[in-house]
Amino acid sequence: MIAVAIAVIAIAGHLIAVAVILKRVVDNLTVVLGAVQAVTETAQPVGAIIDEINRDLDSGRKLIENGVERLEEGRAPVGAQAEEPSSRHAVAESAPDTVGGGSGTATAAPPAPGDVDADRFEQPAPERGRGWFHR
Repeated sequence: MIAVAIAVIAIAGHLIAVAVILKRVVDNLTVVLGAVQAVTETAQPVGAIIDEINRDLDSGRKLIENGVERLEEGRAPVGAQAEEPSSRHAVAESAPDTVGGGSGTATAAPPAPGDVDADRFEQPAPERGRGWFHR
């Protein structure tokens, strides 16, 4: 009889402990749900802002697509009157080799290395210390 009473008391103790834990969980969930509800209420006006941003992005995308189409067709920008050369490199062939002169593209050969550059290339690379990964 005493063993049965001890078993009942042990089971009751465990059930009370579980009830206390569940009470804490319910309290924490109530706090979290309150915070979620507050965030939801403050985030509702954001929908209109997101729609406006999407409209702006769509108009920007359309402008870029129109620019790409204009480039693909070889048209000049609006308001500009450009003469099309007979070949792609026609302007570059007539451009002088001086910096800033002419309206051609930069197709001149790069300058040869000077004395300072040559000395630098002839010197061996400086010694490096051994890093922590070489130990």
